[in-house]
Amino acid sequence: MESDRRDRTGEAGGKQTTAGGPDGAETLRTDGGQGDADLLANTWMHSGGTTPFQGAHGHREWSPWPIARRAEMLNDAGFDAIGLIAPDIQHILDFEFGAEDRTQGLQQLDSVLRENDIDFVELEFLTEWVLPSDDPRRQEEQDARELLLEAADVLDANHVKIGNLNSYPVAMEDLQQRFAQISDEFAETDTEVGLEFFPVDPNVQTVPQALEATEQTDNGGLYLDLWHNVKLDVDFDNIRSLSGDDIVAVEFNDGYVDTRMSFLEETINLRKLPGEGEFPIESWVSAVRAGGFDGPWGLEILSEEFRRFEMADAYPRAFEAGAEYV
Repeated sequence: MESDRRDRTGEAGGKQTTAGGPDGAETLRTDGGQGDADLLANTWMHSGGTTPFQGAHGHREWSPWPIARRAEMLNDAGFDAIGLIAPDIQHILDFEFGAEDRTQGLQQLDSVLRENDIDFVELEFLTEWVLPSDDPRRQEEQDARELLLEAADVLDANHVKIGNLNSYPVAMEDLQQRFAQISDEFAETDTEVGLEFFPVDPNVQTVPQALEATEQTDNGGLYLDLWHNVKLDVDFDNIRSLSGDDIVAVEFNDGYVDTRMSFLEETINLRKLPGEGEFPIESWVSAVRAGGFDGPWGLEILSEEFRRFEMADAYPRAFEAGAEYV
């Protein structure tokens, strides 16, 4: 697809829209809204009553809020970057647009985003890519993989987020080969692949391990999530030692270092707005900047409290909270 969104992107920390900043420096431009922070509205932040993980209470991965209204209100709040998850995209195509042809539906979605000055797109999430190609579990995810590949092309997405949420033990050599394979697939759409690592991933728990897992491709790298970095007690000095080419994307929120909740419950209900918890947000942001990343900074808010807000309250709250730190 002919692109005009990526043509406006820069080098550090992925592909960003740039404009002249202080002293002639280039900084990411935010066209709409009330502020000048470089913030991306993560899929859970802007989708209302949605939660990840099958089996979780209240589980639903598609938003009850129309995408056109979300895009309009996000831009009003200050966002010009958005994250979208595969089930929500499919629901939009099927039930909001009634698209019989997927390409046509994705083009309609692209038009909605562009009309609201949302010009930076993140896609997620694939989990079964770590398995062999003939594994039935990986084959069951093929439809989602193909959806995200086409969405990456039509929406001119900057990156796609993947990880090993299902805790499959995989030899490092196999992990490297499979990450390189999926990165090569998305390279055909000019979309980078970011590896997010978690406490439940038995293979990757540190920045050096993540670098090793992603070292065999030029079209992928690390997806740094403050939540998981804190829970894994990641050494921020290892983040500082990275280069912009190592980091595909980042996201942050707030929370508590230690709780008695399960990983599932805490992940869904206590990923709070920046400033509402005890995470070392300033130190992490400083380390990420030193590692060569320059935005946009994803806001992944997943909390029972935040899900109660209507979008007119939720979006400005999130933007203002995030802007305090970046």
